Amino acid sequence: MIKYHVRSRDLITVINEIKAGRLILDAYFQRNLVWREIHKQDFIKTILLGFPCPQIFISRGAIDVVKMETTSCVVDGQQRLSAIKSYIEGDFLVDGRSYSDLSGDEKSDFLKYELAVIELDLDNNDNRIKDIFQRLNRTSNSLTAIEKIASQYAPSEFMLVATYLAGELEFPSDDDSEERFRIDPEVDRNFFDWAASHSVSNITSLYQDFSIFRSHELSRKVHLMHILNLMTTMLVGFFNRNEKSRICLEDYAQTFAEKEEISNALDQAAAVVISMDLSVGSYWLNKANVFSLLYAISVPLRQGKTVDANILRSELDAFEKELPSSYRIAAAEGVNDVRERKIRHEALSKLVGTATPKMGSGSIV
Repeated sequence: MIKYHVRSRDLITVINEIKAGRLILDAYFQRNLVWREIHKQDFIKTILLGFPCPQIFISRGAIDVVKMETTSCVVDGQQRLSAIKSYIEGDFLVDGRSYSDLSGDEKSDFLKYELAVIELDLDNNDNRIKDIFQRLNRTSNSLTAIEKIASQYAPSEFMLVATYLAGELEFPSDDDSEERFRIDPEVDRNFFDWAASHSVSNITSLYQDFSIFRSHELSRKVHLMHILNLMTTMLVGFFNRNEKSRICLEDYAQTFAEKEEISNALDQAAAVVISMDLSVGSYWLNKANVFSLLYAISVPLRQGKTVDANILRSELDAFEKELPSSYRIAAAEGVNDVRERKIRHEALSKLVGTATPKMGSGSIV
């Protein structure tokens, strides 16, 4: 049994704990912030009206016997507390008014608002927190499949590589205070040394900066699943949807010996795509085509060959002008099914082959 206490805390006390670093909003098991402004506004209006809101769950954390204090982590309620903090800091308006526009009495009532807090008698590094976090998020605005996988397999080296490529890896800080709760304690710290010495700026930029995914999709880690499936395909070949990625997360949980080869190939493939200077909104920058392009380009790169970005761009332009119906359908319907992935690869691998100079000839990557 997990011991817990139900308490009532006024809003000003909770916010001051967050500002002082005694209550961590973005602990290692947490998701990214996903609430849109309309969600934040609606929640703040609930408080301004004095209506009750759902309980906040926190892990109390171990006692620092030297400092005689504890550092707690938010287990459920991150979106709500982040919205409160942002509103106080003036990041958005509610009914046309910011926090600073409220009268003195309105501010006082807002800060005295009572939050129902369930304090779990758990250390912040207790593995049970992840399970509690996922169970509490099975309701509305619940975790997506990839958010659950990202939490469950966070220490897997295969997941760590994908997280790094996606630009989602949280590196440890030199500050050994609250930062330690933002890194999963089960993660092998040697991985961070490897990551720091292997740049993947091209693949990270492609996923983060080229509008392949909407900002909301990025916050829900949709791009992370895309990369996991791409890495898995490079290892085991084509499969339906996400069915084999979990197997790789299990098989390569402790050691992923191919991490350097896979990450280098994907980063170089991304460099080729970026070098083609495709416009934002290009047909070739949708999710399905990026998946297939990166995979098709990575094949010759892993063989030590190069791919001429200029030639490939010309080939793609010509192909798009007379796009076969089979490819058009495979890039628009059932895009994650094995049949469609194979159709796209068969077509694009031929174009990449044309852009792959024979060994000994000049090339542009």
